[in-house]
Amino acid sequence: MLAFTLFSFAAFLFAIFLVVAIAVVAASAVRWSGWSFSFLMSLMVVASVVTIVFSRRVLTSGSDGLTVISEGGIEGYLLAKVLLAIIVGCSLSLSVTWFFFLRDKIKEACRFRNKQFEPPADIVVAFLVFLFAVNVFPIFWGKHYYFHINLIYTFFVYLALFLWARLSNIDPVVVVKQCLVFIVLSSLVAAVVTPNLALQVGYGDGLIPGFNIRLWGVTSHANTLGAAACVLFLLEAAEPSKKVWFRRGILITTGLALIMTQSKTSILAALIGLLIIVIGRTLAKSRDQSRYSSEIIVGLILVSFTLLAVSTVWVMFYDWGILTTLNHSLSANAIYGLSNATGRTDIWEVAIAAGLENPLFGQGGDFWNQQVRLRAGFGGATSAHNLFLEVFSRSGFMGLIALLIFLFFLVRYSLRASKNTRGGSIALMVAFFVRAMFESTIDTETVLSGSFFGVIAYFIYVMDRGAKPIRNINKYEFSPHVNFNRVVHSK
Repeated sequence: MLAFTLFSFAAFLFAIFLVVAIAVVAASAVRWSGWSFSFLMSLMVVASVVTIVFSRRVLTSGSDGLTVISEGGIEGYLLAKVLLAIIVGCSLSLSVTWFFFLRDKIKEACRFRNKQFEPPADIVVAFLVFLFAVNVFPIFWGKHYYFHINLIYTFFVYLALFLWARLSNIDPVVVVKQCLVFIVLSSLVAAVVTPNLALQVGYGDGLIPGFNIRLWGVTSHANTLGAAACVLFLLEAAEPSKKVWFRRGILITTGLALIMTQSKTSILAALIGLLIIVIGRTLAKSRDQSRYSSEIIVGLILVSFTLLAVSTVWVMFYDWGILTTLNHSLSANAIYGLSNATGRTDIWEVAIAAGLENPLFGQGGDFWNQQVRLRAGFGGATSAHNLFLEVFSRSGFMGLIALLIFLFFLVRYSLRASKNTRGGSIALMVAFFVRAMFESTIDTETVLSGSFFGVIAYFIYVMDRGAKPIRNINKYEFSPHVNFNRVVHSK
C-alpha cells in the first residue's frame, strides 16, 4: 500500500514537472527563437549518443553469428525513455508555441522571407502527410492492429524541426553538419575507448579481404552510421568549411568512419555523389558553356551514374537463388548473414506479397517483427531493405502514394537548389535514391538513430538552398538583419 502511494505521488510530481518544463521551453522559445532549432538538434544528437553509451552494448561474434547484448540494465532503459520523453515534450511545446505565440515574429524573423524566398511549406506538408499515411492509417485499417507511441511522437519532432529551422540564427545546414560531426567523431573515439561497444569483430562479408572489423560506433547499427557518414562526407564536399585544416579533418575522419562501417550501399552512394560534385564544380567554372548545355550534361551524367549505381549494387548484392536454396537448412543467425549480402530479392518478394494482402493500408506498423521474420526465414531482416517496399508492406498504396508525392517535392527542391550548391543537392539526391533502393532510408518510428540525422540533414539542406524566390515583392517589407548565407565557401 505504501509503495503504491509513493508511486502515485511520484507520478503526480513528475506530471507537474512536465507541465512546468513545457511552459519554460515555450517561454524560452519566444525569447530566443533564433536558437530553438539548434537547441532541439543538439538535444537530440546528445540523447542519441548517450542512449547507446549507457546501454553498455557488447558486440560479440561466434559460430552462430553476431550477438548483441545490452548490459545497461534498467538504469540504461529508463535513461533512454526519459531522454526521449524530454525530446518529445520539447518538440510538442515548440510546435504549440509556433502556432499560438509567434505570429508576429514569424514574419519579422523568417530567414526565407527576409531574403525574399518562400518558406518550404509545400514540401513540409507533403512529408507530414506521408508520415501520417504510413504511421496512423494502418493503426485503424491495417491488416494487423498495432499501436505504439513511436507512431505518433515522430510527427511532432519532425514538425518542430521544419518549423523552427526558418527562424534559426545559424545556418541550419551548419547546425545539422555539426550534429553529424559529433556522431562520427564520437563513434571513432568509442572505437578506441570502448571497442566492445563500437566494433563488431569477425564480420565475414567485408569489402577489404582480411579486414573483418565493422564500426557500429555510437549508433544502433553500422549501416545507420554509414548513412550519417555518407551525408556528412557529401555535405562537406559540397559546402566545405572555411578553414582548410578543419575541412580536411572532416573529410578524412568521415571517410575513415565510412569505410570502417563497411556499409556497401552508403560507400557506393558517397562515391557517386562525390563524382557528381566534382563534375558540377568543373562545369560551374567553365566559361565556354552555353546557357543550357551544362544542365543537359549534368542531366546525362545523372542518368548514366544512376543506372551505373543500380547495376553495380545489383551485382554486388544479388546471387542467383543462393538464399532460396539454403533457406530451410540454416539457422536464423546464418540467414541473417545471407540476408544482408545476397537475399534482398527474397525479402522484397515477402514485402510485395504482404502489401498485396491488404493493398490500400498494408499490414500495419509492426509487420517486420521477429515472429514474421522468423516465419519467413529471415531472422535478421528487420526491414524490407527497400524504402518503397517497406512503405508498401506496412501501409499499402496509401502510404506509397504519399511517399511518391513527397519525393516529387524533394526532387523539385533538389533540382532548384543545384544552382546554389553547384551540384551538391543533386549529389545528395542521387545518394538518397541509391540508398532507398536497398535500405529503408526514412525513419518514421524513431528520431535517435544515426540514419535519422543523415536524412534530416539532406531534407534541411535542399529545403534551405532550394527555396523558391518570391515574385512581385516589395523590398522594403523585408528586414535586413537576418543572415541567410547561400554562398558556398571553397578554396
